[in-house]
Amino acid sequence: MTLLNRIIFFTVIFTVFFGLQYLVYKTFRNYVGSIQKLKKYNKLISLYPFLAFNLPYIYIIANGFSSNNIPPWIYNYIFQPFYVFQSAVVFIGLFLLAGKILKSPFSLSLWVLNKFAATRNALNRFFSREPVRKIDYSRRTFIKTSTAFVSGYAFIGSTMGVLNKDEYEINYQNISVKDLPDELKGTTITLFSDIHSGPYMKENEMHEYADVINSLNSDLILIPGDLTNSNKNEIFPFSEAFKNLKAKNGIYASLGNHDYFSDPDFISKIVLSETPIRLLRNESEFININGKHICLIGVDDTRQSGSAADPVLMKNLQISVDKSKISASVNSIDYEKTPKISLFHKPYFFDTLKEMDLDLILSGHTHGGQVVLAKFGDVNISFAGAVSKYISGLYESSRCKMYVSRGIGSVALPIRFNCRPEITKITLV
Repeated sequence: MTLLNRIIFFTVIFTVFFGLQYLVYKTFRNYVGSIQKLKKYNKLISLYPFLAFNLPYIYIIANGFSSNNIPPWIYNYIFQPFYVFQSAVVFIGLFLLAGKILKSPFSLSLWVLNKFAATRNALNRFFSREPVRKIDYSRRTFIKTSTAFVSGYAFIGSTMGVLNKDEYEINYQNISVKDLPDELKGTTITLFSDIHSGPYMKENEMHEYADVINSLNSDLILIPGDLTNSNKNEIFPFSEAFKNLKAKNGIYASLGNHDYFSDPDFISKIVLSETPIRLLRNESEFININGKHICLIGVDDTRQSGSAADPVLMKNLQISVDKSKISASVNSIDYEKTPKISLFHKPYFFDTLKEMDLDLILSGHTHGGQVVLAKFGDVNISFAGAVSKYISGLYESSRCKMYVSRGIGSVALPIRFNCRPEITKITLV
């Protein structure tokens, strides 16, 4: 990511954050001002805490838009409360914003009607009636109570989310592959994704993950993208932490959209030269296990984060599949009968991918929602859930299956709520 792009990116991020903060601050200030006993302490109660909890931004900006290399005591006693505050304020701000959007048609109508004397007088007479005043009082009480409840929920949830963001879980998943040769049945794969080496994923944490991943002793280790967060130099702690990964039949990875935020070629060079990870960039590898082959196809992602149509990404997939067919022919391998696994960072395009004669797609990107307000069956109430129905876990469509990892890292803010980091051990059956 160029300096200009980084400035634009963080300007947008800060504008959204500070806009939501201002909405929360203004609402809180008005509430404090409405209480006679607290009115004279309005600035002390409302303004100064907001200023204090934004001071770490000065450090982040001065450090090149990064919170790397923070001394542990500063991180624990200053930055963790800062992250809790920012997370809670974003949640409360979105709640207040939603209320204002829902109320806006009525507010606009009242504003227009108040511009005319006749309708203004009629409205004043209507709202001065005792039953209407009682309803209005009940409405205001309900809004205050619900806002207080949401605020408490937001701060408690943010605190738990920040403190528990690294409490991972290991999921064990059997996945059936149609016509899987007996020689390949029982093949194990350790899947982990979205490491986001950087501000919220330090080298010591990645070392711990590396030890756990090695302890699973799988035949293959597969990583579908987002090795780094936004800076090419973040690949160095990644490579140092994962340089001792071990798997009997190899370790493979593809690039995610965050790896394209900086310099994917530089990242690839370091991964290939300093780790045992084989990076598949729009190419494939035929892996011989017990005399039978698995075709592993790695697809480069693109910079975009959303689920909008991406012709470059689809072209990358087609190139990768075409290369694998040529490679199979050259090596006298029956491509049609060979199980095909693809490392494809974004899961949003499963409806297209399932037409590509792939048996298993391994994805990440969504972080499982990262902050999941609620989950009911397949319904995931989160930002990711608003974009796509493919968020986490196993999805099936005829022959093709897709497993979406919740990943181990985090973006925007170091918080995980109702969505623990995930390492998955897959057994092919």
